[in-house]
Amino acid sequence: SMRDKLNVYFFRSDTHRLLVRDEGSVKTPRYGSLDKAMRKSPCVAGVNGGFFSADAEGTPLGLVVQDGKRLSPLATGSFAVSGVVYEGGRDGLTLIRSSVLRRMRRLPAMQAAIQGGPFLVENAVKGLNAQKSTYRTFIATDGGRRWCIGVSSSLTLKELAAWLAAPGALGNFRVETALNLDGGSSSAFWCHETGISYPAFKQVRNYLGVAPVERR
Repeated sequence: SMRDKLNVYFFRSDTHRLLVRDEGSVKTPRYGSLDKAMRKSPCVAGVNGGFFSADAEGTPLGLVVQDGKRLSPLATGSFAVSGVVYEGGRDGLTLIRSSVLRRMRRLPAMQAAIQGGPFLVENAVKGLNAQKSTYRTFIATDGGRRWCIGVSSSLTLKELAAWLAAPGALGNFRVETALNLDGGSSSAFWCHETGISYPAFKQVRNYLGVAPVERR
């Protein structure tokens, strides 16, 4: 069954927030691994982050915001950057189409953001690749305050999308929207509570962590 092929961390956007941790470069990384990046942050779980190019620095493909600072601009025009997940001011955690952000006169205030794609679940997603199987990383929401990050074993985009959309696949968590992040050899999953730490097979550029909200 799919259940043993998936590592997922569930959280709520009213009790937890997303943090982005950027390596600065894949050649001379600041942390070196998801495990180290998460342990040096107030995170309880994390996955690898967005896509990056094959140059020496591993320049991010698309928007990256860390601690309120924009490290890489919004990109458009490709399947791989069709969505943005961001931790905002008023709105809390938001998963949005890149094209919607692009049409805004100015970007909303963001504490953390990663751009990825394609959308796996969103009304009806058509044209997902059904040929290439690989490890997948994703973030999903029920459209309310329930969210999860996860890594799957080797699946096509179409298989993962169908699985996430299937009722009961994630227990009582009903996926309304899910966004694909960098997968394949970049896939990494870390969870403090369970002690699970699956490192990526290669050095990646950034990570997406989940941290408890500090009570004011």
